Amino acid sequence: MSLGFVSCSDDDGPDSRLVEIGFEGGSNILAGPTSYGANLYYGYDGTQFTEAEFPVTDDVKLHIGINESVWSGEIDFYGGGMALSQWNIRTNPADKTAADWWYSYQNQCSVYNLQSGDGTNKGAGAGGSDTFVIANGYSDPNSMSSSSRMYFTGKAEFQAVGIDVCNSSYVYGVLMNGNPYGNDAGKNIKEAEGWFKAEFYGFDSEGNPTNGGNPVEFYLCDYRPGSATYTETVSKWTNCDLRALGKVNAIEINFKGSDTGAYGLNTPAYVCLDNFTVSVDAAN
Repeated sequence: MSLGFVSCSDDDGPDSRLVEIGFEGGSNILAGPTSYGANLYYGYDGTQFTEAEFPVTDDVKLHIGINESVWSGEIDFYGGGMALSQWNIRTNPADKTAADWWYSYQNQCSVYNLQSGDGTNKGAGAGGSDTFVIANGYSDPNSMSSSSRMYFTGKAEFQAVGIDVCNSSYVYGVLMNGNPYGNDAGKNIKEAEGWFKAEFYGFDSEGNPTNGGNPVEFYLCDYRPGSATYTETVSKWTNCDLRALGKVNAIEINFKGSDTGAYGLNTPAYVCLDNFTVSVDAAN
């Protein structure tokens, strides 16, 4: 298991401290054996990744994992979920020569982080760490996947503080090179004046929504003229402030975007996450 980095802080009062869960180390299975992540799927000929947990306090852990797929009824990345990865845009294999390979589903577990080590599977995470979370899936009436979710064991609740966010290589490439299956075929997201965002929803230990059911929104890009949330396509780790969610037991991630059709989102529903920070009672 990966121990979170712990620091003291007076920001949330003298009886609290900040705990940062960085998803590093331990014996957890990483997405592989390539950046497609075949071991995230049911029937993989080897050890499949299904879930992982990370210490928060002495008796509480943060749980992440893969959802059950409506296609197979099995734990399977087709159904969405969260997995651990170290793949990055600088570790494309030499045998992949197609110019658009790096922004295809075959590279779905890779983060678009140009600051990571060139030719090595190192330094892809926030702050130069190695391991991060790849989150996949969203929920709407047309989606065949479900939103990814992380939660604290034992129905524990902690004040959400923040999380580092970055685009995946797959999403970044589709946004910047255009989606041939989208509404704006032939245009990239900037030319189409479009947008794409991740939404973080909080839930308490009884499953009730926090923050009045409203999410914290993080724009992965927003090219609408005059938009108050105008954002160049995110290409580096950026902190998302989650404090508006309050005390949470679970956080779910959904996606919305301008490139949406009769069958839901055309933009791939992925985001990379690292360094989830919460405020806990100093006695824990």
